[in-house]
Amino acid sequence: LFGSTLVSMLSAAMMDYQMMQKDKTLKLRKLRRYLQENEVAGCTAVRVQKQVEQRLAHRECLAEDDVVALQLLSSALRSQLRFEIQQPHLCRHPLFRLWSGMDEKQMQRICMKAVGFVNLRPKDELFVAGSSAASAFALENGEMLYIQYPDTSPVMAEKSTRVPAGQWFCEAALWVEWTHVGKAEADTACRLLSIGAEALMQSLQKDFIVRGIAAEYSRQFHKRVTSARPPHAPWPTDLSVPFTDYCDLVVSMSKHVQVLIGREAVHQLPINRGSRAIEKLRDEVATSKSIVVVTGEGAIIRVVSLVVLRAERSDGSIFMQVGKWEGNAVKSALQLPGAKQEADELVPETLTRMFETKLKLLQGKLDLMGTTRENQEKESKEFGVQTRYLRSICAARLFTDAEIDAHICEPKASMEDPMGEVTSAMSIAQQVERALRDMQVYAVHSGFDSGNLYAWVTDVQLSLISTPAGEKAMGAWLSNFVLPDSQLPAGPDASEVDLQCTLSTIV
Repeated sequence: LFGSTLVSMLSAAMMDYQMMQKDKTLKLRKLRRYLQENEVAGCTAVRVQKQVEQRLAHRECLAEDDVVALQLLSSALRSQLRFEIQQPHLCRHPLFRLWSGMDEKQMQRICMKAVGFVNLRPKDELFVAGSSAASAFALENGEMLYIQYPDTSPVMAEKSTRVPAGQWFCEAALWVEWTHVGKAEADTACRLLSIGAEALMQSLQKDFIVRGIAAEYSRQFHKRVTSARPPHAPWPTDLSVPFTDYCDLVVSMSKHVQVLIGREAVHQLPINRGSRAIEKLRDEVATSKSIVVVTGEGAIIRVVSLVVLRAERSDGSIFMQVGKWEGNAVKSALQLPGAKQEADELVPETLTRMFETKLKLLQGKLDLMGTTRENQEKESKEFGVQTRYLRSICAARLFTDAEIDAHICEPKASMEDPMGEVTSAMSIAQQVERALRDMQVYAVHSGFDSGNLYAWVTDVQLSLISTPAGEKAMGAWLSNFVLPDSQLPAGPDASEVDLQCTLSTIV
């Protein structure tokens, strides 16, 4: 019985193989005939036949439509099956992970109507430059090439970028009217997740909350697409739009939507993970004091977005806040001037707010060079979660003929003018006093009897005062200056934030 079963299985396998070979031979024979009848040049004919042979030898993944038996399933079970297949890939995007946690049935509808898979062979094109985008794609496996051309992209020469698995293509197509600015071509066999823009919008109509989050996400994404241009950001491409990371977008959303997203994130925290810390975090989210999100990897983090200014003078000095005062008390505070990014605010808008409030002394006197991003994560002992700081560093250069109109602090009494260079034999206080002897300190009011102290700081000065001992010595040195008289500030001060800058950030 076993022998007859084995012979039957081998016979069936041989028949399948023979049929496949016959089908392959027939296709190649028809191809050669077609090339001969159309008098295709020999070199082109060889390339065509070679590529067809390679592709016939490659075994493709089965698509859902290839499995006839799936049509026998009920619509509910088929929807559940498709959701389980697509969910692990789809939920790598934080927005879809959020929706999946909020309403699984809604995500099943999205998967049935808007999501599918695309299989590409080597040299297949996913899209070409100049065509309208109707879908977004996530590369699940394989490697692709993204090619930009000078006539459709702001590049000087043809530019190729290798795209690894995990990268998204054309997310902008889901939220704006997008035209491809480059070509995507498979370098190896690739499998991509596809999300149709129009079908996605139709699927969202049945859930009021999810639709509201999508509308806010779309609005913020659109603002970044239309504002993405030098010097604040590079031009957008099919691979990326500057400052459209999920955390960036949530930080700028309306407070109502931030609370919805934060509540869902806190709800996913383990119950035994410090109940007091969770309760405090839940209260912070409910009162819009903290922004909490779930990342594409499933991590729950608190997000703070900061915009800092790194202004440089022609001699290489950096404009920094060196201290602050309240009443007669002066305290050193070595940091780049900055502010917290508020809801519905882009980085350039935050920078403008800073110039209109705390940095009026620099308004209209800087040439903005560009913006870079530095992210840093720290464990928050207060809330028991990681806090991600999104630092947007705006680089600028002071105009050569610019003059700063601000109160310059004078010493209380004539301080001894130390001559000579700084030496290691001196105490820290002596080194700081000698290094800072020519520094002009500007005082800017932030309140009736309080304000911030700013100065242009050289590399030598920075190396001394950036240490704890040096900063303490600088505080003592600042206490020798006469503070300006009390007065009302010119305008509401920008949000004060703790922007402790390391030497690597400044340099």
